[in-house]
Amino acid sequence: MKFKKVSLQTRNLDVMKDFYKNNLGCKVENVLAHSFEVKFGYTTIEFNDQNTEGNPFYHFAFDIPSNQFSEAKEWALKRVALSTEDGKDDVYFENIKAHSLYFEDPAGNIVEFISRTEDNPKSETPFSINNIIQMSEMSLVVDDKVMVAEELKKAGIIDRNGNEINPAGLNFMSDKNGSIFLLLVAPNRRWYFSQKDAAIFPMTITLENDVKLCIDENAQFFLI
Repeated sequence: MKFKKVSLQTRNLDVMKDFYKNNLGCKVENVLAHSFEVKFGYTTIEFNDQNTEGNPFYHFAFDIPSNQFSEAKEWALKRVALSTEDGKDDVYFENIKAHSLYFEDPAGNIVEFISRTEDNPKSETPFSINNIIQMSEMSLVVDDKVMVAEELKKAGIIDRNGNEINPAGLNFMSDKNGSIFLLLVAPNRRWYFSQKDAAIFPMTITLENDVKLCIDENAQFFLI
């Protein structure tokens, strides 16, 4: 269940383009009047401002090499303000053996770098944006988590631990390989390392098998 392409809305197209190109050093591609794309390892993100309402923001996480968390943090500190939680600007998740840091881009997207010490490959190349392996987590905010979970089963996506869907909590959804995750989230849940509450905004996630997971402008989820 790799994320091949993720299409997200923004109201700040030019500012976003400048940030990803000049702050983070990304190669910006397919620049059109209302959109541009950035490639992060295996995954392409398209930002677009067509028919955008409100101020859309999302949470997504990028895998970085297992041996480069400290180096990546030093690199990030030169370019962005790291977000904090309880006075700390990073976190270690003991249950999955992973280090994470968070920051926000100009649109308020909550961007996470995660180094899974037992799963991610190592790199001996000095850390840069090019060391990102792929998007490994994408949050899916929906009103009816139970219904959406039933739809995701059609694409072979289930809770990673086989748990029942918690209507109010957070469920990590994956295929049987369990290395890439959809975070199934209810609205109004506060994002970790943020003061923002989860909200529903249009998006399209294209998986490696070309199945599309979509949320439309009416906050409705569907598969293509």
